[in-house]
Amino acid sequence: MLSSISQHVFKCTRVQSTVKRFGHSVRIILLEDLPPRGYAKDTITVKAGYARNKLIPHKIALYATPQNFERVGIVDPLLLEAEKKEAESLSDQETADKYAAFVLDKYLKNKVLKMWRNASEDGAIHPGMVDVKAIREKLSKQLKIDLEDHEKITLDPTPVDFYSLESEMKNSGDDDEVVSTFDSLDDIPDCSVQLKRLGEYIATIYLRGGFKIPLKVKVVKR
Repeated sequence: MLSSISQHVFKCTRVQSTVKRFGHSVRIILLEDLPPRGYAKDTITVKAGYARNKLIPHKIALYATPQNFERVGIVDPLLLEAEKKEAESLSDQETADKYAAFVLDKYLKNKVLKMWRNASEDGAIHPGMVDVKAIREKLSKQLKIDLEDHEKITLDPTPVDFYSLESEMKNSGDDDEVVSTFDSLDDIPDCSVQLKRLGEYIATIYLRGGFKIPLKVKVVKR
């Protein structure tokens, strides 16, 4: 899983500089190729005046803020570097597992897995349904995330509203940098839930190393 996540995320987050902001320099996220300085979705450091007077107003780049990293759909390279340093005290496997979970969590925070189905006017799916097998397959095809065979997915059958859910998490302080954990994959039962109506739902991905990641799933009418 680590390799598939890394290849998909890191190609969008190559680090040209790890300088945050000092003096007359600022970190920016490129929206377009700007050779030889960098390419679209690279994070680089430039003179503040160059960013302010040309790159930002001409929509070639955005300032490297948490909100803009989410907007572009990439992970701040400085967060990745900090997580790597924090994991240095762990064993090689523990480090790999924790780092993979951190990257996947960041990557999925502003992603929605869309499942297209035929449905009636009242929102009932017919024919067919959505289950964890379909979600696993779509996760690979749509978001390029390949889980290992022993890693699991569960699905909550209760519809949610993504906007309200995210607002509640931010207000409660749950929207932080900590990845949730669990005891053992052996304790996670196979999920038999079948979604039979359109709507927004939450799935949970259980990874090796005891980390679990929420996944937003939206069943939409084909």
